[in-house]
Amino acid sequence: MPTIKVSVSGESLSPKRMIVKGRKFEYVVDKDESSPLEYILAALAGCINIVGFLVAKEMEINIEKIFVEISGKLNTDKLMGKNTEERAGYKEIEVKVRVQGDVEEEKLEEWLKQVEERCPIGDNIMNETPVKVSVEKA
Repeated sequence: MPTIKVSVSGESLSPKRMIVKGRKFEYVVDKDESSPLEYILAALAGCINIVGFLVAKEMEINIEKIFVEISGKLNTDKLMGKNTEERAGYKEIEVKVRVQGDVEEEKLEEWLKQVEERCPIGDNIMNETPVKVSVEKA
């Protein structure tokens, strides 16, 4: 499959809120209600779900439901403009996956390994991805 381009656009509604539009969706990112910090974890959970069912089908294993719990730890000092050597991003992310279905434990280990290798969101979180940021006057 060729490389595809995925894109979204956003417009601020206030200092804490932005409406983001994609190809068929629109959602509000809000610091107090739906934080970008939560969205990145939600994106990882969603990716694990989609890739998890794809891999299960390929491996011919019966998964009925996938439960994902994700938590992350970060130091907010850099975000708040304090002088610190720490990164602004998550220092650690913990993912717990539970699977409901008729599946042997040893098959689950192989399944999870493939899900981790193939999940694009996980790949972007675990590996450095070049990001080019520019600015212009509107």
